[in-house]
Amino acid sequence: MCNNPQNHKRFGFSRGFNLIELLMALALATIVFMASVQMFVKQSEVMSQQNDLIDMNREARFALEHLRQDLTSLGSNATPNSGIDPLVCPKPGVDLRVLQLSLDDSYAMDTALDPFVQPVSIKLFGSLDVKTRWHTTAIDGTVVRLLDDGTLPTTEPAWNVIFSADRYLRLGGADGTMMYFAISTTNFASKTVTVAAPIPRQGAGQACGYLGLGANYSVDVQNFVRYRIIADNRPGAPRRPDDQFENTLLVRERLGLNGVTIIAQTILAENVVDLGVFDMLLDLDPAPQTLKIKYMPTASDVVQTGGGGLLGYQSSAVPEALRSMTVKVTVRSTWPDKNLVHSPRLQLFAPLETWKVANDQRGIYPTITLAGRIAMPTMMSRNL
Repeated sequence: MCNNPQNHKRFGFSRGFNLIELLMALALATIVFMASVQMFVKQSEVMSQQNDLIDMNREARFALEHLRQDLTSLGSNATPNSGIDPLVCPKPGVDLRVLQLSLDDSYAMDTALDPFVQPVSIKLFGSLDVKTRWHTTAIDGTVVRLLDDGTLPTTEPAWNVIFSADRYLRLGGADGTMMYFAISTTNFASKTVTVAAPIPRQGAGQACGYLGLGANYSVDVQNFVRYRIIADNRPGAPRRPDDQFENTLLVRERLGLNGVTIIAQTILAENVVDLGVFDMLLDLDPAPQTLKIKYMPTASDVVQTGGGGLLGYQSSAVPEALRSMTVKVTVRSTWPDKNLVHSPRLQLFAPLETWKVANDQRGIYPTITLAGRIAMPTMMSRNL
């Protein structure tokens, strides 16, 4: 057996790592591993933020598209304002206006932290959910019989959904006159709809109503819809340490005949912190041959707390004068950023760049705001 070190070299043997070299190698491997972990965590955060941005953009676009579809149809087959519309006869018991803005019933989170966030709610009226038009074969008292021409609902459940008691039945004459009556009951088998009050018939001393047997009047259903922000109080929704709900929702609500009672509620987007309108154009000259365009840059120019203003819900409102406006939706991220500096809104309806939650140490939430310009061409054609 050869123990000579020279012989080790001769036969290809080499000395192993000593303790110091092993420790240095381990330290170097640890540094590389920690750097890789940090890079992975950072990359995961960036990807999460990018995905969050995509989700925010998608939520805002989805909500804006719903608003655009409803707002664009305003005035089609409906009166802009039943109180002054000469074609509405008799006058319904409730003022039917195509649009009403309110500062009173849309939820604003952390008003003490950011008092300049004041979302609006947008209430609409018209053929918003059902756009099909039918015709009558007869009218008798409170009963309207519909022509079964193949366009009516073919099943009783579908019939009952359309002719439901939270909607108005609109009867339109060939001369453009319109009659609005609240739906009371309906009968699929007989193809009839019963309204809540007798439908007048024209005659001596009675200028409003239908003629003859009431055949060939156009029929559609119309209802109230409201867009607003609410607290996310769904079962299991997260709460803050002060027991307040942490998130918000933008909803589209179908309202009852009084324009107040909620019949159905659809969630359009989560974490919406602001719903606003701006850059309104109103034609304040009712004469069809002349224009008197008034530019209203912010929501506070057309609605006040308590429902006043040109687009509020008090008697001073003139929604029939609205020609176009811009709607904006602001959504906050679900991924807070500890490196982000909060930029509070300094005045009402100014841009909202970040969002801060009270007593939340996780960081500042970035926001995204999308806006869309919406014209109302049918409102112009129905200039009152």
